[in-house]
Amino acid sequence: MEEVGMKRGMDQEDEDSGDEGKGQKEGQGAGGQEGEPSGVGVEHQQQKENNKKQIDLQKEEHGNALLGSESKLLKQEAVSTHSTGIPEATVYAGQVFYQRDESRDLMIFTAAKDLNPLRQYIRKEHSHPEFDQSIKFKLTSSPKGCIELIFNDKHQTELITGWKIKPHLMPCQIEEEDILSFGDICTTIPPSCLVSIYAENSPYTVPNLSYSVPLKGVQKSKEIVINRSLKTKSSSDPVTNNRSPPSAPPPPSNSTFRGDIAHRVMTECTSSIKDCGIDINFLVDKLLEHKIVNSREKRKITAKETDDDKMDELLHIILSSIRMNEKVFGIFIDILREEDTLRTIALADTLMDKYKE
Repeated sequence: MEEVGMKRGMDQEDEDSGDEGKGQKEGQGAGGQEGEPSGVGVEHQQQKENNKKQIDLQKEEHGNALLGSESKLLKQEAVSTHSTGIPEATVYAGQVFYQRDESRDLMIFTAAKDLNPLRQYIRKEHSHPEFDQSIKFKLTSSPKGCIELIFNDKHQTELITGWKIKPHLMPCQIEEEDILSFGDICTTIPPSCLVSIYAENSPYTVPNLSYSVPLKGVQKSKEIVINRSLKTKSSSDPVTNNRSPPSAPPPPSNSTFRGDIAHRVMTECTSSIKDCGIDINFLVDKLLEHKIVNSREKRKITAKETDDDKMDELLHIILSSIRMNEKVFGIFIDILREEDTLRTIALADTLMDKYKE
């Protein structure tokens, strides 16, 4: 009986102890909710602080993003003041100038990306150029557009009696790719259009010429006006003095020649052609302009080491071209005259004299 009583006493103590421990745990839990010194309250406080930091960080990032967007918009607005989303056409410069001789005035229209280098080239390469108007223009189609000079005697509003306007090449145009090429290593000559202007030896020739040349292929309508006067010609010009018959102008490149005679003359004068001092790059560019050589042949010629080798290749092409098209002979003579040195002009006269023999 005593053993049973002792066992019951021990069990009662264990239950009391368990109840006491449970009460302590519940008390601690309740205390944590009221004062939040530890446990779940601490974790809740940390989570709250972390959430606040994340909110502040997001606000900061959002503000930076807004600033970046505003900056980007400002840049876009700055660009949009210059562009509508469609690439703008390049602005090119064109220059008209004249060269005089006893039988004619030569009008030259040339174009480049910049006007100043263009005028510097003209002053350097042409003797006493008479500068006329310069223009700025944009092409209607790019990058493969062109500017074309339109000559039409019937559409003139002023009398042109006694005057003849003769473009050297038809259509009289300059390609955009040729404008862009000027200044490159292989292209030292700007593209140009040549126009000869003659005054007839006649009392009916009007003293002043005003001839309009519309420009085709440009965005805004423009015209070049050729203004020439008999009074401005040299005092030695027979047209203005005694009205004696003027000397025949040099034949333009579209004159008819006999190919066999022209070929013989060129062959006989090969050494004179080599020694005339014509600039080889100028000659190559002019032959390319008249489609006597193409771009591949030009590269082949300019790649040769010596000027003699280059000239030999050029003469071979010119001679073979004359056999197929006799007009090449006249084009070559025009190129010699355009080089405008005493030697090249004398050579052009020699070739013509030998052809006439």
